[in-house]
Amino acid sequence: MKILIGTLSYKPNVSGVAVEVELLTQFLLKKGHQVVIVAPSRSLRSHIEHQDGLTIYRVRAIPSPIRRGFYLPIFTGRLTERILQEVQPDIVHVHDPMAMSRYLQQSATKHGVPTVASNHFTLDYIGAYLPGILRPIVLGWLRRMYVGFYNRCQAVTAPSVTVVNYLRSLGVRDPIEALSNGVDIDRFSAHTSTEQTRRSYGLPQQPIILYLGRMEKAKSINVLIDAFARVHRTVDCHLLLVGGGDNLQDLAAQIAKYGLSKSATLTGLIPYNSVDLAPLYQVADIYVMPSSIETQSITTLEALAAGRPVVAANGGALPELIKNGVNGILFRAGSSADLADRILTLLHDSTLRSRLSGAAVKTAAKHELQKSLQLFEDLYETTIRRVSH
Repeated sequence: MKILIGTLSYKPNVSGVAVEVELLTQFLLKKGHQVVIVAPSRSLRSHIEHQDGLTIYRVRAIPSPIRRGFYLPIFTGRLTERILQEVQPDIVHVHDPMAMSRYLQQSATKHGVPTVASNHFTLDYIGAYLPGILRPIVLGWLRRMYVGFYNRCQAVTAPSVTVVNYLRSLGVRDPIEALSNGVDIDRFSAHTSTEQTRRSYGLPQQPIILYLGRMEKAKSINVLIDAFARVHRTVDCHLLLVGGGDNLQDLAAQIAKYGLSKSATLTGLIPYNSVDLAPLYQVADIYVMPSSIETQSITTLEALAAGRPVVAANGGALPELIKNGVNGILFRAGSSADLADRILTLLHDSTLRSRLSGAAVKTAAKHELQKSLQLFEDLYETTIRRVSH
């Protein structure tokens, strides 16, 4: 097959979508398919890149007004039409409902090519970045745009049943499938010595509480820091925050306000392909996901694969992944007091940590990466057959 993938987020961007698109692309190339990526340029100039058998059309774009380091394509209608004519794909797969994807879908329909659309975020995520006075107006428009776009596609996917049900509640029609992002079990379950990681990052011989992901307001990391301050009054422990983002300096200031700068490590950005990434999970005693807007949470899947006891917000799609008291613990979203209590419960109960760890690994095994990616290839084939009949 020749597959054209359209996405607003692709390397060098750092996001779950960028990781998912790269993993899917590499899988498809290894299976012998041709893959073409359409993604934003980081300037007003469109150009073509060639990397390891992959063609990337970079479309002129401007900086995003709400997310630093991200770019939004502009004036893409004619360009996407030309790309479709040049590439002549068997199927188009877009990873957002924004303007570039809509133009790709329109051109694909014009040429009789089916479109698969993957949804990776809910309107709540966008709403977290909008000023209060504009929020209802913008979200109302986005909802109508969401529904209209997805209903023009031949298949829609989301990473969890929670998001599938959310899309249906908005008015998106079937076929919609829940296809997990997947996780590289072998990579994240490998047990290595933690001493080198502790030395490399200056981590003490204390229980480590880990969060790994983007440092953004919508991720509610401030709730984790407030909870850590409560926990630290009772237990000598260390907070490890791994990732970069717009909110990093504010989070460092919040930690300093509590007088806990020596009890916390902020590593900054560590790329997905870094050899340091998996060992950072292994060094942790507890993994915390404080965000309540996750559509699945790739990093929570990675923590489960690493056998880490997880404490996650009881919101978004996390309760679908984390079963309270079985493979992790849920806390009341937004409540630092409840989160602190859950962390303390785990720190004081090694038997519970061990039981959750074993169940975590079994949960991750259900989301094995290659099996998850294979489902996308299967979906392409069935969609092409269905549309051609």
